[in-house]
Amino acid sequence: MPFTIKGELLFGRNAILESLTAQRREPTRLWVAEGLRQDERVDRIVELARSQEVLVETVPRTMLDDQLPDVNHQGVLLESARYPYADLADVIDREGTVLVLDHLQDPQNFGTLLRAADAAGVAGVIIPSDRSAEISPTVVNASAGAVEHLTIATVPNLGNALEKLEASGRWIVGLDGGPDSQDLFATDVPTPAVMIVGSEGSGLTQNIRKRCQLVVSLPMRGQVDSLNAATAGSIALFDLVRRERA
Repeated sequence: MPFTIKGELLFGRNAILESLTAQRREPTRLWVAEGLRQDERVDRIVELARSQEVLVETVPRTMLDDQLPDVNHQGVLLESARYPYADLADVIDREGTVLVLDHLQDPQNFGTLLRAADAAGVAGVIIPSDRSAEISPTVVNASAGAVEHLTIATVPNLGNALEKLEASGRWIVGLDGGPDSQDLFATDVPTPAVMIVGSEGSGLTQNIRKRCQLVVSLPMRGQVDSLNAATAGSIALFDLVRRERA
């Protein structure tokens, strides 16, 4: 029988471990499957949960399967408050490169790119409040819990947000193809910058592309002429961070 859930239900050992480590949400209950083979992550999850006064229950694995039948929960589920988005000002006030997602919708791509953003050490991430993937348990799992450590803001109007980011001294850079796009590796990009990654199918929207001071793309030297948004965005982010440090 499914549990009655208040808030969100996080799944996956890495996702739950990072959420409990970050302590940005308020967790309430942790379910661990009976007979689960213990490892360092599970032991640490239980330890952190108890230290935060979270109710820890051992239940039959079938109860977890019934609750989330279509995911690999890895024998642990965490009931927690919803993801706490930041304000735009919180991102602007931080130093460094900012990642902006122009209506990226696939949760797996979204989570993968956010994992790269955390690894690259970006100042923050900005996403539109409509027609975009949101920070869901699936995205948290896809990012291996990295989103729990990121400063992510939602905005009703990306164009207005870009104006404020530009006013903060950042160069607005779009990652997209097209005749006016320049090779990222052969182009001087001032830092800190704002890197904008578009949706999986259509790339940057026309309105956002017009606001870019520079549009760049990755050189394609093989037989495949494109990369998905998460892969391309990850490579571009690390290149900007490299320039920023240099």
